[in-house]
Amino acid sequence: MGTVTGIGTSALSAYGTMQAVAANNIANVNTDGYKPARTVLREEPRGGVSADVEKSGDEVDISREALDMILAKTGFKAGAKIIQADQEMQQTLLDILA
Repeated sequence: MGTVTGIGTSALSAYGTMQAVAANNIANVNTDGYKPARTVLREEPRGGVSADVEKSGDEVDISREALDMILAKTGFKAGAKIIQADQEMQQTLLDILA
């Protein structure tokens, strides 16, 4: 991974996965026998984050899913801000060199 943009992109991917898992759990809240999945975020050794999806033995808890969706939204915004800041710094450096 290593690059700032790569780190931001990994955050977008991981939090996108978290959002999709929470949405799927909510969509299946009334499905008999459905067991929700959980997203586990892991820090990558060279920077960034990855998302693993694991089945849970619990029942769907709407409040937990709402919290996961808020967390995903906030994390997604942060990842986008990382990419934006990196692009702005690169542009500033190019302006200085030009």
